[in-house]
Amino acid sequence: MNQGLFLNAIFSSTATRSILLFFVVLLGLCLTGNAFGQSNLEYQKRASRYEGTKPKPVSGLGIELLSAHIAYQEDTSTLGERYQARFFLNEVLPVHLLVRELDYKHFYWLDRVEPETPWRAGFSNVYSWPTADVIRHLNRLSLSDLGIVVRLNKSEPSADEFVAPALLYQSGHPAAVNGYAFVFRLREDAKIKGAIYRESGGTPIFSQDLGLKRGNRPFWFQWNLAHASIPEGQYKLVLNGYVVGNNNPVTQVVRFYHQPRIP
Repeated sequence: MNQGLFLNAIFSSTATRSILLFFVVLLGLCLTGNAFGQSNLEYQKRASRYEGTKPKPVSGLGIELLSAHIAYQEDTSTLGERYQARFFLNEVLPVHLLVRELDYKHFYWLDRVEPETPWRAGFSNVYSWPTADVIRHLNRLSLSDLGIVVRLNKSEPSADEFVAPALLYQSGHPAAVNGYAFVFRLREDAKIKGAIYRESGGTPIFSQDLGLKRGNRPFWFQWNLAHASIPEGQYKLVLNGYVVGNNNPVTQVVRFYHQPRIP
């Protein structure tokens, strides 16, 4: 028997056809399961929030606030069952909470949250969500990969932001605010300086020359309060600079209320 007839005889047998059919079905199930898994992680309504992966967001601003959070490092080597966000309100205002990746990898996004109880004045505003639905499937996306912005009164980013700096944590949290971290992204390379003022103005309480910052990359402005006695009240961060390529001005203001004690 020549080689062609021999192979034809093999592949025409019932047993061989059954084996081939089995592997075809198995491959189809694997592909379907993978597609279902990816689809299940997409941004969608989940219980009390919208959460998941979504297309890269596009901002029309020259600079955008990615996070305004209380500086705190928690041991996240073990992924907990839930992530939590806590923030202070000096007065009851409309709240728009957004959690997102600081650096694009999975394009994780969480917003449109529905708190168990209405937001109220004080530091008892907490939103908690499970890590099992999305985060655990994104290579154990860590808290350090995430930023949070709690916008007050309006939901969209702007050149003049009014926010409530939030604490992101898994289980425990500090009893006092020891600093703030503000994270931004520029559209183009720019040289930036920043300063913290009381809301009423005057001379800066703290200032920092951040130097050259690259476009489309997150950068941090940090205010360390560990050894400072800063009274409770309204403050603002003012960033100023210029785009390296054309000298166009870059300005961003972030207004916030500082409450040093966390109950």
